[in-house]
Amino acid sequence: MDLWFFIMELVMLLGGAFLLGALAQRLRQSPIVGYLLAGTIIGPLLFNAQAVNQTAELGVALLLFSIGLEFSFARLRAMGTIAFGGGTLQVAGTLLLIALALAVPLGIPKALTVGAIIALSSTAVVMRVLVDRAEIDSVRGRTCLGILLLQDIAIVPLVLMVGLFSPAAADTGLGMHLIKLTAGVAGLFVGFYLLCFHVIPLLLSVKGVFATGDLTVLMSIVVGLGAAWAAHTIGISPALGAFVAGMLLGESPYATQVRADIGALRTVMVTLFFASIGMLAKPLWFLSNAHWVLAAGVLIFLIKTAIIFAVCRLFGLERRYALATGISLGQIGEFSFVVSATARGAGILDPYSFDLAV
Repeated sequence: MDLWFFIMELVMLLGGAFLLGALAQRLRQSPIVGYLLAGTIIGPLLFNAQAVNQTAELGVALLLFSIGLEFSFARLRAMGTIAFGGGTLQVAGTLLLIALALAVPLGIPKALTVGAIIALSSTAVVMRVLVDRAEIDSVRGRTCLGILLLQDIAIVPLVLMVGLFSPAAADTGLGMHLIKLTAGVAGLFVGFYLLCFHVIPLLLSVKGVFATGDLTVLMSIVVGLGAAWAAHTIGISPALGAFVAGMLLGESPYATQVRADIGALRTVMVTLFFASIGMLAKPLWFLSNAHWVLAAGVLIFLIKTAIIFAVCRLFGLERRYALATGISLGQIGEFSFVVSATARGAGILDPYSFDLAV
């Protein structure tokens, strides 16, 4: 691939995202709508199918690394029962309800996979809307944040679960494949824990070396892309690897400075992710299957809103706040795409189901 041609394509994609994002904001919509449209309109004109998939995979990894940086176990503990209890009940309840409803027509592996896809909401979109509306500290905002934080944790076992349904698991044996996947994630976790909590602090404590903005940005890029590459090498989701690394870096001694220094880089990550997802959308497919897309979208929204409303009421939230939280989280998001991409790669989801999820 010609490097300068690729840079030209990337510049045009980000430039289109800027223009359409500005137009969306002018129409009082989230700029994310513009980023998605830029990928849908401009992406197929610039990139071939392989480049689209690779860009999408990189975009997902970058976004999940960014989300991992914002994750905080201390914040999760501070959320109390609505995060641990409510979030766990929401994810497990949605997963099981969808799986039971679809087990007969789809089979258990695919039904559980669809349940996992639907159980997760969009951290990036919901947080962006709450921040734009200055509602992050409202009752709805805190409740959404608590459930989203638990969903972020849930991505690890859900991706491992989907991996167990792959043909590779059947060939090597379910138990052996589970051990392999668990060992891979555990090894990745331990390796980057040592890197973020021991090696990097040791290097930055050397006399004359300081954690300047340049060094923290470079460190973040190396850790994020390195984790995605390492995860891909050992056969697990690169996005999952990037999320684990971001989560560990977000808990490291330099977490506050890292978050402050990579603000602009995070904007690029978010933009590239949504543009890359837009590139996977197929307008003609969407038009010919609009009735199924509309039906699935409405059904998912109603089911998730009802489940989250019931969970919030169970934990003592007032009706209006419980309903507001359900409406806010009634969609599927970037973690759903990670599960979908993993299932497609494992041969669990057929192309039609994947396109429907996108």
